[in-house]
Amino acid sequence: MDKLITDQLSNILERITDGFFLLDDNWCFTYLNQRAETLLQCPPGSFLGCNIWEKFPDMVGSIFQLEYHRAVRQGTQVTFETWYEPFQMRLSVNAYPANPGLMVYFRDITERHRAAQRLSEEHDMLMAIVKSAADAIVSTDAQGRIQMFSPGAERMFRRSQESMLGHSMSVLLPERYRAAHQQHLSRFAQSSESPRMMGLGLVKGLRSDGQELDLEVNISQLSIQNQKVVVANLRDVTQRVRADAVVEQSRTQLSELTHKLMTQEKTLVKGIAQALHDQLGQTMAAIRMAHETILTLQADQVEPVVHKLQVQLGALISLAIRQVRQVLTDLRPPLLDEHGLAAALDNELRNRSLKVPQLDISVHVQPQVAQLRWPAEVEYAAFMVAREAVENALRHASATAVTLRLSGSALSLLLEVSDNGVGMSADATVRSGHLGILGMQERAHAVGAGVTVDSGATGGTRIFFTWQSTPLL
Repeated sequence: MDKLITDQLSNILERITDGFFLLDDNWCFTYLNQRAETLLQCPPGSFLGCNIWEKFPDMVGSIFQLEYHRAVRQGTQVTFETWYEPFQMRLSVNAYPANPGLMVYFRDITERHRAAQRLSEEHDMLMAIVKSAADAIVSTDAQGRIQMFSPGAERMFRRSQESMLGHSMSVLLPERYRAAHQQHLSRFAQSSESPRMMGLGLVKGLRSDGQELDLEVNISQLSIQNQKVVVANLRDVTQRVRADAVVEQSRTQLSELTHKLMTQEKTLVKGIAQALHDQLGQTMAAIRMAHETILTLQADQVEPVVHKLQVQLGALISLAIRQVRQVLTDLRPPLLDEHGLAAALDNELRNRSLKVPQLDISVHVQPQVAQLRWPAEVEYAAFMVAREAVENALRHASATAVTLRLSGSALSLLLEVSDNGVGMSADATVRSGHLGILGMQERAHAVGAGVTVDSGATGGTRIFFTWQSTPLL
């Protein structure tokens, strides 16, 4: 019966994952399981009857000897962990008095200890990052109770970590947003996806002194030890939002000013054009008629020298009249008011081709588009943008071909002017402060349109004027 029990115990001890050995009252090995022989690096059965302190002299005076003796002396269990240099191994040891002798269970925990060290180092590194982060980092449990409140959060909200732990995160929001926040956070926490991240964009925060903050927020949902944790990263963008508001206000004021200047420009140009046509034009026509009358009355009665001067005077009068007409054309787009954008652009580019015959100009407008009319200020802005684009192609891009395309509907307009010149990127245009492009953009913005610039597929530059009617509410 004793042998049966002994065999059963031996079978159990051989199957456990711990090393196990038994010492008698002379500190000699009386039994080692296979795992113990492996960990102690001894051939099977070679340690039986041997004194442990003779086999392992490095253990003499160490924690092994001190704790083993204490267990025998006090008749109590001892437990300890220690690094054993000869085996380059960290061991976890449990020893029990055996009356007589000592039973020892031990295991190699080297990798577990290293993993714990790495985890501790990573935790320390994470905490260092959290502490040094300028942003606020706040973690909560699934119910929204704060579990971590970083130094950045303390600075941002002017609240201490001690005062926030265990409290709802909603106290960091203005009261009018708290109920909606709690529902939103609850739905997010109940999501089955993990990990999960969500950007909330701009939200309002509340400082301890009652001042509201504009915050950019990203929320992550993690699972740690089977518990859901919500981590919020908050960045204070209050100053940026205020600066953007000032910029937007300035932009609105600039747009209003541009629109006002464009209106004044149209009025002034119309007045000058009318004065040139009705006054200077009429005067020049009267001068020519008077000159021609004098020539008729003095036919064959003047000296050849006088006749030559009179002919030169007539040529100068005709040139002046043509120049006045050209100024009228440049000041006020012909046909724009009476016949619309398509007709005015076609006439403009035809006149341009007469002045620069080496330039290949083509216009593409579908018949149904040619009959459309858009608001007067939009047509005027589009015409001026097209004129400036063609001028830029000739003056700055050394283009030999310019193509204009006009399309749209009653509620939209798309004008494209492309050339085969040297090309120019939109970014480079903005950085260099090219006044022509900036002027186009401001002119378009003033009428609710937009101007974009890019490079063509085969080089050159493409300029787009786009307008979309804003629906009435």
